[in-house]
Amino acid sequence: MEYLDILDSNGNKTGKIKSRNEVHSKGYWHKGVHIWIINSKRELLVQRRSANKDVYPNKLYISVAGHPTSGEEEIESIKREFFEEIGVELDISKLEYLFTFSQEVIENDGKFLDNQFYDVYLIELDLDINNLKLQKDEVSEVKNIYYKDFEQMIMDKNKDIVNHPEEWKYLFKILHKRYD
Repeated sequence: MEYLDILDSNGNKTGKIKSRNEVHSKGYWHKGVHIWIINSKRELLVQRRSANKDVYPNKLYISVAGHPTSGEEEIESIKREFFEEIGVELDISKLEYLFTFSQEVIENDGKFLDNQFYDVYLIELDLDINNLKLQKDEVSEVKNIYYKDFEQMIMDKNKDIVNHPEEWKYLFKILHKRYD
């Protein structure tokens, strides 16, 4: 069973630890990590969540995402998630922290309460998506989408994408500044 550190409404650890299920059923604040992979063609690696996920099944999502488990350093959780979800041993020297945002979400008719502080990272990395080892219970497929095309999909309110409006605002501002 996965246990997470509980945060207060400002993102500070409270010293309390709860199971992932309890965190999401009661709506406790907790930490999440989002790692965007962008290749030399300026394409974002986007994953499709597995059909059996408890929230956002079959939706397009961040390259790699997850929760640091209780007591786990954030960088260690990122390395773990990279390996678990796509089978890649991550060289953290190329990993760049971008920003933190918070979001409160109610899904599944109020049965899934997701109150998270997300730390968002970017890594420039060329991967052969055909050689990735996907964790089938988490990820059903991955694809590369040119970042401006993905942004347009979001602006068009494509229902196939998990919605993180605060993240999109900051992420695409950074990507445009860097790659336009």
